[in-house]
Amino acid sequence: MTSRMRWPLLLTIIAIFALAAVGAGCGGDGGGGGSDDAEALLNKAFATEVDSADLKIDVSADLEGVEQLKGPLSLTIEGPYKSQGKKKLPLFDWDVNVQGAGQSFAGGLVVTADNAFVEFQGTNYEVGSELFQQFATQVEQQSTEGPQNLKALGVDPVAWLNEPEVKDGQEIGGDSTQVVTGDVDIKRVVQDFFDLVQSPAVRKQLEAQGQAAPQIKKPTDEELKKVEDAIESLKFEANVDENDVLRRVFLDSSFKVPEGAEAGTLQGGKLSFEFLLNEVGNDPQIEAPTGARPLSELTQRFGLQGLDGGGATPGAPGLPQAPGTTP
Repeated sequence: MTSRMRWPLLLTIIAIFALAAVGAGCGGDGGGGGSDDAEALLNKAFATEVDSADLKIDVSADLEGVEQLKGPLSLTIEGPYKSQGKKKLPLFDWDVNVQGAGQSFAGGLVVTADNAFVEFQGTNYEVGSELFQQFATQVEQQSTEGPQNLKALGVDPVAWLNEPEVKDGQEIGGDSTQVVTGDVDIKRVVQDFFDLVQSPAVRKQLEAQGQAAPQIKKPTDEELKKVEDAIESLKFEANVDENDVLRRVFLDSSFKVPEGAEAGTLQGGKLSFEFLLNEVGNDPQIEAPTGARPLSELTQRFGLQGLDGGGATPGAPGLPQAPGTTP
């Protein structure tokens, strides 16, 4: 295996973990549920819409052999959201915290019906209604034109689980839950990942956004085996309440760097992802912060151009999708 293939292998491990996280959080459309209790429970949960909730997302990475990181890396997103309907950006007020390499960052992101705000170092910056509308319109167009879920792309996340089990789970927000546990079929996720990035639907959506579709050749059986061997484990948990609402998803993975890979001192590590809806149906009031400064002040501070409305175009990258939109 040449050095050109070694780095993509490491990146593929991360991408596969991300796909598993997206699949666990979004699932399919609820159709075709099997007779197995776990599969039926997950399919119902994936089909149940949540209009509002207090959300928390935790992502962490603990990489072995990289002393410069000085401990784990973590990203936390927390706060309320409220759906505005399918294919539209939800309203939300989220705190964002990033830690790693001895540094930490705390900020926030607020989206109202007609504007968005970024908090950085205690100061709020206004995106502006005109630029925000461009983003919102783009998200709506992408949701209308693109596939509505992974199942529409031929990927069924429920089928990734090996012999899943259902048992009584923890209380979340005062509500009892059932928990589905199981090991993820790494080989199937790897195959679905490469099929997904090569699918005509994904390429069409990327091209519609003005982005180049990745030129990735289908891996050989040997290359697939190396990726499978590198991912030592990928465990899954999902908590579903009595109303078939998916309240929690947890993924935990460990990997090792293949022998001979040019990855510096990195030897392996652990990745984890947790999605939690603590309170559901609370109908939060999302309000614009007061005293916000123009976004241009923040972008100019970092030498960024075209992000304050002056150079923005309808094809510019949009705001990320969030619960309340169709994945």
